[in-house]
Amino acid sequence: MKTTLALILLALVGASALLGSPWMRQRFELADLSTDSQQQISRHLEDGSLLVLRPDTAVDIEYSPQQRRLTVLTGGIYLEVAASDPRPLLLVTDHGTLAIHTAQLTLDRLPEQTQVSVQAGSAVLQSGSRQIHLGAADALSFDASGPVHPSP
Repeated sequence: MKTTLALILLALVGASALLGSPWMRQRFELADLSTDSQQQISRHLEDGSLLVLRPDTAVDIEYSPQQRRLTVLTGGIYLEVAASDPRPLLLVTDHGTLAIHTAQLTLDRLPEQTQVSVQAGSAVLQSGSRQIHLGAADALSFDASGPVHPSP
């Protein structure tokens, strides 16, 4: 009985240590697409959109009959949204969500904020209680409360 209890306690301590380790906090380990520090990849998604992941980037991809959703967990992307698909594309970070029908843009997911720059088309940012329309040549930094300041 004492041996069984000791083994259970040891297993609990081991599991706690693993769950608290930096390895477990890196959500991008299980991302749909990811790159390491020396890698950049380009992918045409099932809707025809072009997604480029820069080094150290992780993205989850979820398509449903109602919407397309890309969640940027870490890093930076370039995205050309396919105009032929009528579903909105949601580009999500911890700091806010961009709703896009057609656009070309870059997005950098930083620890404290996200930076977006729209090269063509338009997007609507929902961040905090703010909704902001972005058009071609607009750039913006935002956190979970809303816009931080325009990107230089």
